[in-house]
Amino acid sequence: MAILFAQNSIIAQRDTFSILHVSDLHLIFNPYAHIPEMMEYRKKKDYHLGESRFRNFLATIPEQTESDLVIATGDLVDFFESRTVDSSITDIQPREFSKLLRDYPTPVLLTLGNHDVFTFDWAENRDYKLLHNQNHVGRARSLWIKNLPCFSEGTYYSKTLQVGKTMYRLIFIDDSFYQFYQGDESKKVPYIDKAQLYWFKDQLNASKDDVEVVFMHIPFGLKNTEKNLANDFFQALNDSASLKLIFAGHHHKNIVKTIKLPEGHEIVQVQTGALVKDPNNWRVIRLTEQDIKVSLPGKEENELVIKVD
Repeated sequence: MAILFAQNSIIAQRDTFSILHVSDLHLIFNPYAHIPEMMEYRKKKDYHLGESRFRNFLATIPEQTESDLVIATGDLVDFFESRTVDSSITDIQPREFSKLLRDYPTPVLLTLGNHDVFTFDWAENRDYKLLHNQNHVGRARSLWIKNLPCFSEGTYYSKTLQVGKTMYRLIFIDDSFYQFYQGDESKKVPYIDKAQLYWFKDQLNASKDDVEVVFMHIPFGLKNTEKNLANDFFQALNDSASLKLIFAGHHHKNIVKTIKLPEGHEIVQVQTGALVKDPNNWRVIRLTEQDIKVSLPGKEENELVIKVD
């Protein structure tokens, strides 16, 4: 069944809405334009397979699982700009990613990951030759906004979706920036700036009747509680007991953990492994009026079911 995207909502007449979650695609477009040694180094991580694996996923799995929507939570590409063989810097990756999505009928919504705002360079005179930085994150975000319709209002946004009598609010976070150099700022990863933090709190309090689900790239830490408690973003999770799930990626592993919040309620955080590493690293999320069902990686069998009332 076709769905319609309005400015801040998804309109669909259905008692079940199915979403496919993937993460860490690491696509590299036009690899032959880039420094050969750099591309050989990325092959060691299988990143040369990123485009073919994502294309195969889009061509087969949405139809196989009868899914309405794909959500990819960051590291869509391996870098937004990089040094090329003629010593120039090219930034074609966001544009080429957008063109790829036009080849497939299933709607796709996105969040940015740390690689999506990386600048890559290569230094033969160093032991670790691949250089990367996030010094041009503003320009990177502007390119994603320019090329991807889902970012038309910015790189963080939300969509509401009515399933039966239940209103879902899907919140898309941009926590792509993580390169800190001063003081104790490393404690704040995953990091969002003050403007996004205020917006996020507003989203959590926008309605007393909705169920919130967050999509982002870098997950919250699960072992070091002190770092979480020092994180303003983490503290904001207390603002809504109806926030049920967080979906993320980043670590290239399939992980499901429960986050216990200071105010007493719990949120389940689901990480889906890197699609570039294994074509079976996808999950089906089925939203119904009564619950949210999340599948095992690469299967339609449920790993967990969360009641929404």
